[in-house]
Amino acid sequence: MQKLIGALAIVAAILVIGDRSPQIRDALEDQLGDILRTEQARDQVAGLAHVIDGDTLDIDGTRIRMFGIDAPEGRQTCRRNRSDWTCGEASTEALVDAINRQEVRCEERDTDRYGRVVAECWAGNRNLNAWMVAEGWAVAYRQYGGDIYDAEEQAAKNAKRGVWSRRFEMPWDLRKHARGTN
Repeated sequence: MQKLIGALAIVAAILVIGDRSPQIRDALEDQLGDILRTEQARDQVAGLAHVIDGDTLDIDGTRIRMFGIDAPEGRQTCRRNRSDWTCGEASTEALVDAINRQEVRCEERDTDRYGRVVAECWAGNRNLNAWMVAEGWAVAYRQYGGDIYDAEEQAAKNAKRGVWSRRFEMPWDLRKHARGTN
């Protein structure tokens, strides 16, 4: 986002400067080109993935947090017909099944506070982030992903897929309660 704002500021400066100062204009155009090339050449991680949980992968020692989604925690339980079931394990297994031993390709979007790559990931042509939300095995993580997976989440809710078929606590609320913060 900061790169986009910087690029827009440079475009505005180029428009204001016009042809009055060709040297400054050339320097600004060079900076704009650098920003655009950097944005286009997002870092990618690809290989066989080890699924840590429903929103975390490891590819060749690189820990990857899937962008814009939050899956139930590994040991999280959900409520169905007055009994608990391990929705965290079910979410993890769903991701394992979706990958199905295919090579996974992840495009870096950011780095989180724990140093993990935050990325959108694909197995073949399947966007795993969107698939996990659409199948109800993860929820849209609006705090970090905005509304990118809103449509997928709404479809999962409407169809009562995955965690939406039962009562569950949002993963971020479960973590907050586990830390003892409100």
